[in-house]
Amino acid sequence: MTKYTLIGLLSVFLFGCSIYQKPAPENGVSHQLAKHRATLISDLNYQLSIIVPDDKDEPIDGTSTIEFDLKTKETVYLDFKASNNQLHALTINDQSVKELDIINEHIKLPASMLNKGTNTVQVQFTLGDGALNRNNDYFYALFVPDRARTAIPCFDQPDIKGRFAVKMEIPESWTGIANGEPTIKQAKEGRTILEFAPSQPISTYLWAFSAGTYQYDSVQWNGKNIGMYHMVDDSAKYNRNIEEVFRQTLTSLDWLEDFTNYDYPFETYNLVAIPSFQFGGMEHPGATYYRAEKIFLDENPTRNEELARANLIAHETAHMWFGDLVTMPWFDEVWLKEVFANFMADKITQPWFPDMNHDLRFLMAHFPASYSVDRTAGANPIGQKLKNLKNAGTLYGGIIYHKSPIVMKQLENIAGVENLKTGIREYVANNAYGNASWNDLIDCIDKHTESDLKVWSNAWVFEPGRPVLFFEPSTQHNDSWRLKQIAEHQGLASPKTYWPQEINILQNESSHLQYQMYDAKISIEENLELENTLFLADDVGYGLVRLTNPQSEYWLNQTCSLSDELLRGRMVINLYENFLDGDIHPDEFITYLTKGVTTETNPIILNQLSKQLQTAYWKFIPEIRRVELAPALEESIYACIDKHESIANKKTLFRLWSNIALSNESIDQLAKITVGEVNINSISFSDNDLISLVTQLSIKEHARSEELQTYVANQLKSQHNKEKLAFLLPTLSDNAAQRDEFFLSLSKVENRSKEGWVQNALANLHHPLRTKQSVRYLHKTLEQLEEIQLTGDIFFPIGWLGNSFSGHSSQKAFDISNQFLTNNPNYPKHLKLKVLQNTDMTKRAYTIKNKYY
Repeated sequence: MTKYTLIGLLSVFLFGCSIYQKPAPENGVSHQLAKHRATLISDLNYQLSIIVPDDKDEPIDGTSTIEFDLKTKETVYLDFKASNNQLHALTINDQSVKELDIINEHIKLPASMLNKGTNTVQVQFTLGDGALNRNNDYFYALFVPDRARTAIPCFDQPDIKGRFAVKMEIPESWTGIANGEPTIKQAKEGRTILEFAPSQPISTYLWAFSAGTYQYDSVQWNGKNIGMYHMVDDSAKYNRNIEEVFRQTLTSLDWLEDFTNYDYPFETYNLVAIPSFQFGGMEHPGATYYRAEKIFLDENPTRNEELARANLIAHETAHMWFGDLVTMPWFDEVWLKEVFANFMADKITQPWFPDMNHDLRFLMAHFPASYSVDRTAGANPIGQKLKNLKNAGTLYGGIIYHKSPIVMKQLENIAGVENLKTGIREYVANNAYGNASWNDLIDCIDKHTESDLKVWSNAWVFEPGRPVLFFEPSTQHNDSWRLKQIAEHQGLASPKTYWPQEINILQNESSHLQYQMYDAKISIEENLELENTLFLADDVGYGLVRLTNPQSEYWLNQTCSLSDELLRGRMVINLYENFLDGDIHPDEFITYLTKGVTTETNPIILNQLSKQLQTAYWKFIPEIRRVELAPALEESIYACIDKHESIANKKTLFRLWSNIALSNESIDQLAKITVGEVNINSISFSDNDLISLVTQLSIKEHARSEELQTYVANQLKSQHNKEKLAFLLPTLSDNAAQRDEFFLSLSKVENRSKEGWVQNALANLHHPLRTKQSVRYLHKTLEQLEEIQLTGDIFFPIGWLGNSFSGHSSQKAFDISNQFLTNNPNYPKHLKLKVLQNTDMTKRAYTIKNKYY
């Protein structure tokens, strides 16, 4: 080969390189793409203009103007998960793009049309409906975690924050809400035009705009209007709740300003109460959404319902600082904003319930929910990996919402209350309107403590599962013991993992021993009577305390008589975990639970015992044994309702009784209560209560169930609840073919638009009394999961699986899920974990029944 030939080939190669274009990014938003864009783009502003038609089935057209600075002149991609016919026009720096194309859910902005520095892009398009939640008289955009791009072209990642302004044309009778303050309102030919000021810099998942037949109310706080937009059509219900909702909101704002030493960071604050909203709440600055039923409580709410509302309001308010003002860089740390919100909410609400044992409340609010995931073979760590934003929804669950506050409380114990507060204040001040990670937080706190927080963090944040703790005789000293911890699922955590924590050991409710467990085992140089020893006797220590048979027998007999509520609550949780571990006979456990619910007066513990009894009754004892137990169990619980002075406790027991009622006598009594022929002292029934009662009667095939359905439909006060019952009626039918038809209808995404209703419907279809028929739905349920994750909101995959498998306790049901995973070895890992988490109780149930019956 001559040198000229070589030069010629080299020239061709270099010329080829010069015209080579990188392929378009993959579907979704990859972490690689997001990291690169974050280095390029700054000073970002969005102006969205939409026209909302009167008919909810007509498309919404929009124009989005996007201004941004570009660090270097290169090709940039906008995210837009839509079809090509939704993209109508594209202009870049006043130049029209002639060839419109959406490639792999992205719109290409060619380098040749962009400037180093300021750029203006205008897109005319039809909004995607999936995230707009459209109804006849209202709609709302809900974009968390990655659904902004399904409706609007944008840079859909949390670490490119931008100012977001909205203009909307809506039906004349409607009003609208967005992140910014309203600035212009004008009439136009029977329509209304609203304009909203730009928000402060926020991430795309926090964008909000909604419009509908909302009513408006407000109070003043620090010179601002704190608004309430709602559609509550029961004025008595609204008036009964609104003062407390505003009080809790304002108190939360005051507390957070004081704690963070940082003023409320946004121009406006509104609450938007939405019927059947998918979540409890969503923290959009300026337009915080709430599920209306969660904040406007029915008459005579239980203590747990009051607690749930208080925590919800404080939680969403805390997000204004933690999540909205300071945001995680990528959604793999979505747990960070949730741990802050839950941790702060617990602190905020303590003074609102001065008569409550708040350590007990923390224990019961977080440990059972966290254990429900951590005990499974699908347990995930708090800190998870995320390669593409399209899978961000699968990160959500019991671990990020409930294990993370437990870990945060451990951090507070290690660092000290004041040191933690100082570190958090630095974290907020240093990263306001920006992004910061868990490691940034640890760095802020680490300055103020002598402990090695990184070692502690690696175990608790980045390892899945939980420790199992147990005593064994010491090999070195007579009459002493060695406390050991091992990973419950050996294949999940790293082989040498141990969880450093403080162990609180107690004997006879008086003698406290505290040990720092910084290894997989420690020696206890004390003479312990193991039978009545209780350890992890506080609201911080975490793990399964595996009991010996004598210990189990002792605590099954003694737990109800413990005088210390925290210890009683701890043992209620630990006995349940040991029961699920398989070493307590279900009959013994039912006996203990029956004693518990008929003697317990603390509403928090009573609620937990009630949930445990329902689970044990329906899942862990055979049908023939359940029928034998039912009459005596029903009678003892029903007799206790009148004994309680607390209306909340009465309601808890009544709901328990109506749930487990199986005998003809009890079901007839339930029917009489539903129509008002029999009254339960001091208990009145809300719309939701009536729907629940007629659901029980229909599933249990009361002779008058169809008549009772009509009766209840006529009694419901809310039109929304009438529509909900109408949706659920096919699942209450005694005709199996009609239920089959309803289940098959869920294959269409439009029939799943009310996700809360769908979850109620699935629970009805898969009630334990119907599982012999509904077990055949399970394979289809699993087949649809990938589509459910892509088309539904973040909690829907969990709800879809949980409500489908919750009633099943047969080996056949578990085998269906196991075979599905076996036949699909390349099934996405994030969804496989969800399947394992939600089928764990089914496996435990049939295993325990086979062992003891």
